[in-house]
Amino acid sequence: MLATKKLKTVLSAVLMSSVVISAAACSSDKNATSTPGVSTGTTPAASQASGPLIELKAITMGAEPASGMANFYKKLDELTKKDFNATVRFTFIPWGDEKNQISRAIVAKEYDLYVGGAWSDFKNFAVKNAFADLTPFLKNTPKLTERYGDILDRLKIDGKNYGIPQLSKPGIAAGEGMLFREDLRKKWGLPEITNLETAEKYLYKAKQEFPDTPMIIDKRAVNNVWAMVAGNKYLTVTSLNGTVLTVASVDEPYKAMSIYDTPEFKQVLGYVKKWYDDGIIAHDVLASQGNEGDKTKELMKAGKKPLEFNNQFYAVSSNYIATIKDAHPEFELNWVDFSMMNPKTIFLPSHSNETTTMISVGAQSKNVETALKFIEKAHVDQTYYNLLSFGVEGENYKMVNGAVSSEGIDAKNKKPAWTGLSDGFMNPEPKYPAEWQGIYEKLKSAGEALVPSLKMNPYEGFVFNTSELAAENSSLETVRTQFALPLVVGMVKKNQEADLEALKQQLKGAGFDKYMAALQKQLDTFAAAKKK
Repeated sequence: MLATKKLKTVLSAVLMSSVVISAAACSSDKNATSTPGVSTGTTPAASQASGPLIELKAITMGAEPASGMANFYKKLDELTKKDFNATVRFTFIPWGDEKNQISRAIVAKEYDLYVGGAWSDFKNFAVKNAFADLTPFLKNTPKLTERYGDILDRLKIDGKNYGIPQLSKPGIAAGEGMLFREDLRKKWGLPEITNLETAEKYLYKAKQEFPDTPMIIDKRAVNNVWAMVAGNKYLTVTSLNGTVLTVASVDEPYKAMSIYDTPEFKQVLGYVKKWYDDGIIAHDVLASQGNEGDKTKELMKAGKKPLEFNNQFYAVSSNYIATIKDAHPEFELNWVDFSMMNPKTIFLPSHSNETTTMISVGAQSKNVETALKFIEKAHVDQTYYNLLSFGVEGENYKMVNGAVSSEGIDAKNKKPAWTGLSDGFMNPEPKYPAEWQGIYEKLKSAGEALVPSLKMNPYEGFVFNTSELAAENSSLETVRTQFALPLVVGMVKKNQEADLEALKQQLKGAGFDKYMAALQKQLDTFAAAKKK
């Protein structure tokens, strides 16, 4: 149901595979230098690796830019050959079918460097030993461990680090929200969008003006409905393949309950059923891909759809705005951030195996240490970071008074950042087109004002161990796809009460009681340890 945990951070920034990845031991890097650490400047000749050239293969998300990649690899090779006697080549996976694409890539064991998160079922693959344990190699990347402090320890699963997370920094109050055409809101005489009621008015007017286009074509839309109905009352405890399964009151964060037992969930069902019946939600929404962002972006670019109901601010800022404004500079865009409606669930940046996007090294890789040192360089060397995040200056982006800008760059040539690399301590200031810069500045100011009062996420460091729940998780996934997903997009078989009760009975038959008992026991242990 909900694609990401609602225990949102100020700066934020799902596939339950049935394939069992056989355990693979982490082989040491045959070609790695023994020099501890990596310099952020020029590597001395004495520390350069020798021997056959290492070839690292990596995955990243998004569309490969139409031009500039030859120059990109030329510049990257100059760096990596000098520092690691290696080359790195990226395969771009378009957003949309990312879960299946990444799953196949992991099973095929083709790559050295993978990316993932809740959207690709990272944790499930990690516990099946799809990724190398990076812990033994971290002693040779001191600048990386210094950058992360104790975060990497908090992310260990059974004492092992299976990935390096993107690094958040307090500062901008933006998370999940809705992108919409502000010029049309003004033209239609609608009130400012500040809550579910005003958002719904915009949805219905938009449907009236664009009758051939459903306003919601992504089954994750229920995320934002829940956020507006109940987001300030509950924290998400666990999810199953991106669908929230258990929550807890903000006042009692260590007492878990099923989301389906909350009265607010029934309210959510009322909204989505009405929207489905009225054509706001596409009637073929269950056939949609896991992420329909690219489709919506193209519809907005073509002037055929005035909104994106659910997405992340950073995803919209980097992937939508320049494309839409280049095609229609006359469009005035705006953003309503649903995370900011729920101040009780805003915490200091949190890093979790459940929610944070990671860069991992394949368990089968013969160059684990070199891959990890490459990740280190990307996080501590600005030349590496800018190249991997933005591409080649002048071709994929521009620097304007120290800020990264896509002004004058064809949208097709804009390079997506290496997924999972985002580092709040390395990011240059962005320069967005037209009114979007003001929206960014407003959110940044709001975030900076919140920082002094923010607390640590109560689940920081909590990892739900499901190793004894493999059969239950498999059965619960079947229930999720057959019963929960149709219900949360508004499809009703009998009536909402009967369908919800049927879902609960199916969950019980799938072993949900055992799941809840295990979860509560681990939460009790975690809470007790925090009091010591």
